[in-house]
Amino acid sequence: MGLVTETGWLQKTGKHRIHWVHAKRTPAGSNKPGHGNTVSDEGKSGGILFAPPLIGAGFSNEIGNLRGFLRKGYELFSFNYAGHGKSSGRFRLRTTLRDTAHALEFLLERAGEKPVYGIASCYSAIPLIHAAHSRGEPLEKIVLVNAVSRILPRATIASFASYYRSRFAGRLCLDTMTGAARRYVADLFPGIAFDRHFFGALSRSRTDVAGILRDALFSDPLGGVILHRTPVLGLYAKQDRVLQIYDTSVGEHYERQLLETCPRTTFYPLPGDHFLSCTASRSTAQKKILDFLARRPRSAAPISHATA
Repeated sequence: MGLVTETGWLQKTGKHRIHWVHAKRTPAGSNKPGHGNTVSDEGKSGGILFAPPLIGAGFSNEIGNLRGFLRKGYELFSFNYAGHGKSSGRFRLRTTLRDTAHALEFLLERAGEKPVYGIASCYSAIPLIHAAHSRGEPLEKIVLVNAVSRILPRATIASFASYYRSRFAGRLCLDTMTGAARRYVADLFPGIAFDRHFFGALSRSRTDVAGILRDALFSDPLGGVILHRTPVLGLYAKQDRVLQIYDTSVGEHYERQLLETCPRTTFYPLPGDHFLSCTASRSTAQKKILDFLARRPRSAAPISHATA
């Protein structure tokens, strides 16, 4: 079987265009790209994984991270937020909610009878949950990996202050603060290239910095949002430095906070860090996700993808 990717642009509001990708494997014996449905190792269609990207990354990152699910018969659908890649517009946190909702609506319209699942990690859990709620919970199931369900500026400031005191005690000046901030971000997101002009695939020239600050300080995207019907698998790493900003022990408090929004969540803690760098952790995570997706659907009734 070969990997086939289809890309295109989705335009929903004004001139803003969202660049998307749909990846699948062609059945054995087919030489035509896109011929037939995705087929699993057992010959059965697995459905489509809807995967909002990470901030600073693009849909190619999601295809790379989830490539193992293609081999198990699942199709992958992702996109680029505003300000990323070939998507138009400038980035701010609010635009991730808009772009994810539009991308999900677009996918549901083209999915046909195939089941659609959601999968997200870190911040991308927020726009995924928000989109699922606004669409009336159309996703069969949702998988969250090291999910952040709330933006808490005070917790982030307190975490940075603690980091600064532990490494730069008695040294208080702008240059030291700037250097500490860079090291703090590097510790939280190892492997992501950044400087004052860009963060990963996101350049400052395409970023609404003031808008991001307003969104972080004054918005609560998941306030009042509850997914009453959707089963959720919550995988999280006990040594995740990002999650430790909100819960130093990454345990009961973290689970309780996510349950407020996703009450049908089954949790499974894993050893390792935010990126599940350990091979054993990644292998366990994939097995848990595949087992979760393969279980009996949440109801016998077919899921409607029609626009509400």
